[in-house]
Amino acid sequence: MEWHEELTALAEKAQDKFLVKTDYGDVVVRINPECANALEGDLLLLEAPDAQEEFSMETPLRAFGAKMVDIIRSVGTGGFDPGGTMLEMMIKEKAASDLNRIERWARANH
Repeated sequence: MEWHEELTALAEKAQDKFLVKTDYGDVVVRINPECANALEGDLLLLEAPDAQEEFSMETPLRAFGAKMVDIIRSVGTGGFDPGGTMLEMMIKEKAASDLNRIERWARANH
């Protein structure tokens, strides 16, 4: 598989929805398809699970961190490029921030 095919496959997977389990309750995490820069605040759409929705997998919040890094990379940063090391640091910070946001949302809505 060529590199551009891999990126396309990752981008398609990033469109998925995820059921994330927190200490306060479950949260459905969707990737905003209109987000052009994953480092911005509009990357995730959070909602309560619908009883009729089926998920192939439930992911504990702490384990979702690695997936967040993959999602951020697959969505990309638009035209923003601070350089290799700085970008990696910003991606990890964004992933940690979004995990905290998911947990806060669960606490406020359950």
